Parts: sequence; C-alpha cells; structure tokens
Amino acid sequence: MDSTYKTNRYKMPLFEIVGCTSTNKTFGLGFAFLSNEKHDNFVWALQQVQQLLVDENSAPKVIVTDRDAALMSAIPDVFPNATPLVCRFHVKKNVSARCSVLCKIKHGEEEKQGDVVKNIMSQFYEVLNSPTEEAYSEAVIKFRTVCERWPRFYNYVKKTVLDTDEKKVVSAWTNRVMHFGNTTTNRAESSHAVLKKYLLDTNGDFVKVWGAIHDMLVNQHTEIQATFGISLSLQEHRYDDNPMYNLVVYKVSRTALGYIHEEAKRAEEVGMDSKKCGCVLQRTHGLPCACVLAKKIRHNRPIRLDEINNHWKKLVFNDREDVEQQVDDYSCLAEWNAIQERLRTVDVPMKIQIREQLRQIAFPQSTSLKPPVVVGKNKGVKRKGACGESSMTRSPSYWEHVEVQFPPSQSSQATPSSSKQKGARTGKVNPIEDRHIPFLDAMPLFMHSHIEDIVDVDGDGFCGFRVIALDTRNNQADYELIRLNLQKELSKHKDEYLTIFGSMERYQYLYDAFFPPTRRSSRRMAPREKWLTFPDMGHIIASYFNKVVVLLTKSERSGASETFFPLRGTPPQDPDSKILCIGGVPDHFVYVKLKQHCPLPPTCKTWTKYCTQEASSWQSSFVDRQADFVALMDNEKGAVVPRRKLQKGDSKECPIDCL
Repeated sequence: MDSTYKTNRYKMPLFEIVGCTSTNKTFGLGFAFLSNEKHDNFVWALQQVQQLLVDENSAPKVIVTDRDAALMSAIPDVFPNATPLVCRFHVKKNVSARCSVLCKIKHGEEEKQGDVVKNIMSQFYEVLNSPTEEAYSEAVIKFRTVCERWPRFYNYVKKTVLDTDEKKVVSAWTNRVMHFGNTTTNRAESSHAVLKKYLLDTNGDFVKVWGAIHDMLVNQHTEIQATFGISLSLQEHRYDDNPMYNLVVYKVSRTALGYIHEEAKRAEEVGMDSKKCGCVLQRTHGLPCACVLAKKIRHNRPIRLDEINNHWKKLVFNDREDVEQQVDDYSCLAEWNAIQERLRTVDVPMKIQIREQLRQIAFPQSTSLKPPVVVGKNKGVKRKGACGESSMTRSPSYWEHVEVQFPPSQSSQATPSSSKQKGARTGKVNPIEDRHIPFLDAMPLFMHSHIEDIVDVDGDGFCGFRVIALDTRNNQADYELIRLNLQKELSKHKDEYLTIFGSMERYQYLYDAFFPPTRRSSRRMAPREKWLTFPDMGHIIASYFNKVVVLLTKSERSGASETFFPLRGTPPQDPDSKILCIGGVPDHFVYVKLKQHCPLPPTCKTWTKYCTQEASSWQSSFVDRQADFVALMDNEKGAVVPRRKLQKGDSKECPIDCL
C-alpha cells in the first residue's frame, strides 16, 4: 500500500493497493482519491476494500507499507488479523542518508568518510538480516559499539527502527509470516510509474484518471492471463527427467517451481537437518524447504500438491467452483420492504430525504456530487528548476537529496561535489530551499520549527469556519455546512452546554452566531457577532468532529493558546491524527499544519471541569507535549504573563478573544 501524487488537477493523493499473483505479477486491488492522508481517510479506503472481499479467507494476511503513521494505525482497525510489515528498502535508504549526514570524521583522523559509512551500514544490515532473536540481540550490541562515536545517529536508528519497527522489518520476525517475498513497497511504486504512463499529465479530472486506471487494468489482466496460460501449458526442460516434479507440473505456477528448483540446490549443502535449513521458504512462501526436498531426493519421492500453498495453484481469475450454484441474494427485497415501511411512518422532511437518496442510486447521472475545488496556480515568476505544472515526476525523497551530496561511492573526506547528477530514479534533484510560510511571525517563536505550513483563507468574517471546512472537507467553501453542523451539536446537547456556558444568554448568543446573517454588506464582511469565538466554540468544534482543537497564537487580542478535547467519547487508537490547529492573528484565523509530536498548548480549564469520565482519557496522550509547550512559552516570555480577564461586552466587541 502506498500513495502517489501529481495524478489529477485537484492535487489529491491517489492511494493505491496492489497484490501479487502466483506468477509474480503485480495486480491492482484498489484505488482511492483521498482528501487528506489522515487516519480516518485511510480507514475509509480500507473499509471500501474490505466490503469487496468475497469472504474472510480473502482478507490480506500480510500488508507492507512505508512508515506512514496514519496508514499504519488504520490497518489494525480494519484488518486486525493482518501482519503489518515496513518497507525494508525505505528503512535502509533513510538510515543510510542519516548515517552520511551524522557520522562525520573529525579533521586529522586517518579514516575515510566513505569507509566509516560503509562499516556502519554493513553492521546495520546484519541487524536487519538477523535470522533469530538471539542473533538480533547480538547484532544490536555490535551495532551500538560501532556507533559509540555518533550517539545522535544511534539514537535516531533506535527511535525509528529498533524500538518501534523491529518486528516489522527484521528478518527474525518477518520470516515467520507468509509474505511470498514481498518485504518492500516496490510493487506499489512500480505500479505508480506504470499508471502515470497512461495519464500523460496532471491536468485530468476524476473521469480521465478513472479511464487511465481502467485501461491499465485491462492490459494488466491480459498480461496476467498470459502468464497463467504459460504455466498451464508449457513445461521447462529442467523438470523433464526429474520425478520430484511429476505431480506439480502444470498445476502450480512456473514461479513456484523456480523457487523449489533453487531451494533444491541448497538441499545438497543442508541435507535433512531442519536446524541448518531454517525452513524459511516454507514459512514465507508456503513451499517445501531444503530439508524437506533433501528427504524426497533421497527416497525418490515426488512433491505432493498439499505441500504447496494454495496461492501458487491459482492459475485462473475465478477459481470458485460454486459460482454458478450460488443463490442470488442481491434482490434487496428485505431492504426494499423496510424502506417502504419506513416511508409510511416518517414525517415529510424524512420522506423527501429518502426519496432523494433513492433517486441518486437509481439515476447516478443526476447526482448532486460536485468535483473538488481546483487548487489555483501560484502567482509570481516560476522558480528556476521547478517542474512544470503538468509534470508527473515525483519529488525526491530526503535520502535522494543526501545521496546527491554524499554519493555511495564517495570514499574520501573531500567536500561534497557540487556537480549536477541525474539518475533513473531521482531525475534532476535541486537543493532544498527554505520557503516563506505566511503568518509565521504571528505564532510563538519556539513553534516555528514545529509548523509544516500555514494556509490562509478568505477574510470575510467566516475565516474560522473556513479553516474547519478546509481541514474536515478539504474545501473552505463548505463553511456554511460547518456552521449548520455546529448549530446541531449545540442544540442536541443544550443542557450540557447551558451548564458549561453558565447562562441562557450566552447559549443563545452562540446559537444565533451560527445562523447566516440576514443582510450582507457590499464588502460581504460578516458582522462580528457571527465570527468564530473561543473558548466556547472550541468545545463545540472538538465534540462534534471528535478532534483535538488547538488555538495557536501569540496575539493577546486573539486570546491565549489552548487545547480543546471532545467533551464526550473515548479517544481513538491514534489521537495524534485527530488534531485541528487554528491559528489566531488579529481579527483573522488561518489553518496551521503542525508537524507530528510537536508541543501543544495547555488544556482549557473548562474542559477539565465538564468533560465526561470516558472523555478524560483524551488528555493523557498529550500531557508531556503540553508540559513542553508551557516550559518553552515561559522561556520565550521570560516570565509568566497573567491572562487578561474578560471585561463586560468583550464577547460581542471582540469575538475571537478567549474567555
């Protein structure tokens, strides 16, 4: 599973899921356009795939991804029985890049930089390829000894690989599961490249991309069917006079026979000793290993079909014997009767809603769905070396930038070459340039390094709601829908919010704030009483969207930075993926994209007082990060500055002030 980019005019990531056939061909399993690459988005995409599976036995047993935290946390929610693996290729490349940057040789030392990196990486590969847990422990000790002079590098490897992903990437654990030789995401990335040959440019809409995917799958189907036919009709000469293959030729794929043939060569060295054999092929591929083959060779016995995993026997696209005999249970009579019964009992508005949903199913060409908003082109002169608007070339990874500066063949302490290099994978790599982030000066100074980007929205008085719409719906124009949903939340839990706000007057003020203004001025600026206000609306937003809402600012007019958690419900498995950060600047709000594991402002005291018992666990995942924020903020200010108390009339005169 992996996402690719630069495929459509809406600049939405395309999440692609692929698998491998018995003939070692890649096939596309699922494609999904995502508005964001967050936990909920991946859960939705995986659930759509789950619904297409024929039965539980068709569910994936092993899933390989890169180190995308949101995707990794979504997999066990949908496929709890699948074993997750992390791409070994990316792990090796990332560690190698860090090694080149962090493991420096001091001036005057006789060692060569290239030799040091080669020695460290060689020991790291020993860690990854450890066949047993005991060998892994010994390899880690040796690796730590080699890295004693570079503790920053060792801590990086320990934090990102050894402590978190050892069971997902080290052979001692990965060789216990049936992955059929797939331990990297290279299949998915190769599929990305094939798809982009059909797309030609990045200016297409969803219809054009769907057409390209369809054409690719048609050709893919034809190629796979051809390999199936070869396995069913052609026999390689090397199996002609070998009775060991008599029962499996024409019944399993030629790829499986190739694996067995290579393993038989090991049998001459290993013999029938299972400890010496290791039986890795049997566990990872479902094929007879060297020690089993040695016994068959000695006793002149053939390989039985039941000794080979069913994966290698699938040489047709539909191998279900009972397809024609299956009873058609898709008439939907029970569902249709239930709908008719409900139409007789519900009120008129609900009848209209049901009819509209049925109409969209019956007449899909008349759908009310609209395409996403096309992201406008940036103004200004095109940067030198920047890819064209229609270019589908992917942006180089961090390790690719490092390899340009520190080529793998570099073996001296010479200054990194400044000459331009071009490779089949990386293309033209330009130096990483610092880019200007708007409104960054309006945020606390210590948070600058923790902010990935700040996105401005229209300043029409509804900017706060536009930020929420941009985060939850990827379209700031949906701000009116956000206001409507927040009003429903306020109305549904009226008693709860009356207790929090302390008076009916304050409740009514917030309720009326969600109504569209009766009149709009020529400048289309919303009146102040319709603006987003903190902290009261912070509780409503967090509770309705089940998100961690962060108000980040250093402007006293915008209030104090605070964190709001949902008042009800338990937190998800990965609460860090549920953060919505709203940046407060004078009389305006912006959308702040925070980096993972960054410091967060302290919790609003009102939430601590009124949250339910089950919701109180939300804060536990962020306590350390909030303590870091408080310490860094105190250090930046030089002293603790008391918060301004609310004066009478402030809520209406300055709606974005915190109470």
